[in-house]
Formats: sequence, C-alpha cells, structure tokens
Amino acid sequence: MAQRVDLYARHAPADWQNVAVEKIADDSLSTSFLIWVREGVKRHFHATHTEHVTVIEGTGEMILGDSLFVVKPGDFLLIPKGVPHSVTAITPMKVLSIQTPRWTTEDRVFLPVMRRR
Repeated sequence: MAQRVDLYARHAPADWQNVAVEKIADDSLSTSFLIWVREGVKRHFHATHTEHVTVIEGTGEMILGDSLFVVKPGDFLLIPKGVPHSVTAITPMKVLSIQTPRWTTEDRVFLPVMRRR
C-alpha cells in the first residue's frame, strides 16, 4: 500500500531514554524505521539485511566497518549485510533506517565493544 509520511513532523516519545524506534512502513521486501538516538547505538551487524540510513537531524560519530567519520543531516549510508557499525551521538539524532528485506529481530547481532588504542 502506498503511503506518505512527514518525517519532520514526527517526534520522539516524551519519555525516551537512549534510543526510540517507530516503524513507519513494512512489506515483504523492506521495513522502514524512524530512529531517535540520544547517546548511541552499540556495535552490531545485520546477518541477512542491508540497511540504508539517512540522517535527518543531529550529528554523530559513526564507525562503519573500519572507517570512523562524522555524520550530519543529509548524509546517506549504505550498510551491507555483515558490516559492523555503531554510532555515538554528538547531538541527539533522528535517522531514517530502511532494512531490506523485511526486518526480523534475529537479524541484529551485537558485537563486543571495541577499545581504542
């Protein structure tokens, strides 16, 4: 079913702590989420999904595979299945995350925290 969602009009729940997630679309081929991040998302990878992320608000320090960089509004990230990634918010963030194929909770695999030298 076709639909329109105003991403700028959506706001995190009043009581959100670190991460808040709202599913905004779902079909057999993909699942789309609006995600708010206050502090960060722990290092993980997706076993069977590719993730497309667009930063809408805020900035963060992103680790994607072996790369470390700052993400900001307007940035688009393609995260292939199996690639470890995490983000630490510099300022609270709002992102659009599209998972393909349809999201399942078994797909996300958390990894040990990496220590910087």
